[in-house]
Amino acid sequence: MKKILLAGLFWCCAIIAFAQFTISIDPFTPIESQGNFPADLKKAANTPKSAKTYNPFLVAMLQQGKILYGSEMNQYLDNIKEKLLVNYPQLQQDIHVYILQTPIVNAYSMPDGTILVTMGMLAQVTNEAELAFVLAHEIAHYSERHDNSDDTKSKDKDVVRRYIRNQQYSREQEFTADRVGLTKFFKDTPYSYDIIDGIFDVLLYSDLPFDEIPFQRSEVETDFYHFPDNYFLKTVSNIPDRSNMIDTLLTHPNIEKRRTVAKGLVRSFSNDGRKAFVQPEEQFTRLRDAARFSCIERYLINHDYDKAIYNTYVLQQSFPNNAYLDRAMVTAYYGASKHKGQGKTNVMMEPYKEVEGEQQQVNYLMSKMNRNEYAVLALRKAWTTMQKHPNDEYLQSVVKDLIADIFVKNKMRYIDFCDYPQGTSIEDIAQTGEDTTRQTGSKYDRIKQQNMSAKVLPDPKFKTVNYMLVDIHSDSLFKVLVNDAVVNGEMQAVLEAVSDGHIGNEKSVLIAMPIYHIYSDNGNITDQSADRRNAEQLQKIMCRAAKRAHVTPVTLQMDFKHPETEQYNSFVKINQWYQDFANAGALDMRYHTSEYLDEIAAALGSRKLCFVTVTDSPGRGFFGNKLTLPWLMPAFPYSIPVVITVLCLRQYDFDVNFRVIDIIDGTVESSGHYSHSEVMRKAYINGYVYRMMENYVRR
Repeated sequence: MKKILLAGLFWCCAIIAFAQFTISIDPFTPIESQGNFPADLKKAANTPKSAKTYNPFLVAMLQQGKILYGSEMNQYLDNIKEKLLVNYPQLQQDIHVYILQTPIVNAYSMPDGTILVTMGMLAQVTNEAELAFVLAHEIAHYSERHDNSDDTKSKDKDVVRRYIRNQQYSREQEFTADRVGLTKFFKDTPYSYDIIDGIFDVLLYSDLPFDEIPFQRSEVETDFYHFPDNYFLKTVSNIPDRSNMIDTLLTHPNIEKRRTVAKGLVRSFSNDGRKAFVQPEEQFTRLRDAARFSCIERYLINHDYDKAIYNTYVLQQSFPNNAYLDRAMVTAYYGASKHKGQGKTNVMMEPYKEVEGEQQQVNYLMSKMNRNEYAVLALRKAWTTMQKHPNDEYLQSVVKDLIADIFVKNKMRYIDFCDYPQGTSIEDIAQTGEDTTRQTGSKYDRIKQQNMSAKVLPDPKFKTVNYMLVDIHSDSLFKVLVNDAVVNGEMQAVLEAVSDGHIGNEKSVLIAMPIYHIYSDNGNITDQSADRRNAEQLQKIMCRAAKRAHVTPVTLQMDFKHPETEQYNSFVKINQWYQDFANAGALDMRYHTSEYLDEIAAALGSRKLCFVTVTDSPGRGFFGNKLTLPWLMPAFPYSIPVVITVLCLRQYDFDVNFRVIDIIDGTVESSGHYSHSEVMRKAYINGYVYRMMENYVRR
């Protein structure tokens, strides 16, 4: 009996453990790393920059929290790797496969045996065998030692960009990787050769959405209102045939040529008994869907709202009641509204003329809508979604923020929104027996008639936006929220005028690593290592100021010398929020990534994050650019001392932004900006940051 009970307990624990590691899309939450922090990643993160084995790309991806390990997805890829290397035990040990959190469709092979498969690749492949081909190709790059050494003579100081450029493989290497991958590794597996066409199609059209389906007008319209017909394209641009792209001047071979050569390599091989799936097909489908959800998350973090809207729309056709997709759609429209309100549409979407296929309809619509239409459409999405998920605090905060944007910032009034559908006339209303009396009488009578309890009648001046809240306008909760927004907006203006923005009762403050960029005359980053040193120095200065005010500084950095998975996952969440905020360009908005930070903020002891951005570039000296000064010497010999002084002490233009933000509700607690031109600019930058930090944390 005891053995039976122990056995039962064992299986219960096993089921619970499996459930914890199994990735689900309903409900879906961002996928986290599992297990112990990999030893090879720890080694890479701690390799000195001077070492030949230093990998700046891998280290940068780790520092940005974009590497995923230990999850069910990783195990799925490891199982494929084991089948490919069943006869190569040494390669089994040398090669480590991880997932790179980016929607770009790609895979990277590193000289140290690390292979990164992007989330975008996992989202776009159609079967397991296609993934096997991708891994076989990357393994072949490693086994054939396709290591393009770094160009030490390069003047490009952006080490990540330089590393990726130097790791681009030649035509010969790409053909070799296809050949070796197929005939040496893929051949020893049970995977079908019939997938060759499919994987090259994936590569050929890697920039397209998850599917191509028409974007219906009903997604943004209702029976109550309609956008003008010129807001929609009659036909979208066709996706051209890319198979015959001329590759004469390219380093990589044409995809169609690779396809032809690959199919020729296996033409004589038997395909009997080979199959597209070795692991359960259901598992592949679930993981691919989860990868697509993860790509949506990255689109939202990157503020690529056009891609987020269309790809979420595609997924909702298969998952119509998925809570995550509902929230994602709200986030995309809400974020787009925020950027449109600041005139930053180029940040959130591509020009519609550069987009192919059905997504072009989304980009075209977004290019036609004005600021008020964006805001009201986003409010409609948020409001209707909040009705489906009434306990969602993020949706509630978005609704309130959009109401404030519309009725306070955009200065629209409650009576600007009609209670009757677009196209309704006064005569139509009169036939129903309703009172259609226009606002008359004294000033006080008209004020009373404008009370929210009265219905707003159609007006010849009304446009589409004035009819977009017909089904929401008379809701009692909506009326309360509008009234609160107007009152709070007036109070907030007064508070901002008298507030000095200090830390309040918190005993600690979070201090992010500053963003510090030094630019050359041509606008390029001069030296990333110098940027890092300056950023670290600024962070120390901020910590010193906090300590002097008896506030504990908490630096947000990952300890890669003693890494732990729980710490890494927290680090990833903070980085995602930070990227979300940075991509917002200092917009005052609610960040959907904040919902993952409650426990982290509690553990760190603060929800107030302080960070600084600095741009530093050469300015103009006496009589203009310093390069023109030597020409003055022959004409004005007595100016030589001045010229030499200016050449030696050139002025620099610098721009410093200081902000403190509540990472939970997204409100800016304190902000400051300093722009100047000085020779000794570092002293000014450091002094300004110290002063702003000290002012904020003072009691």
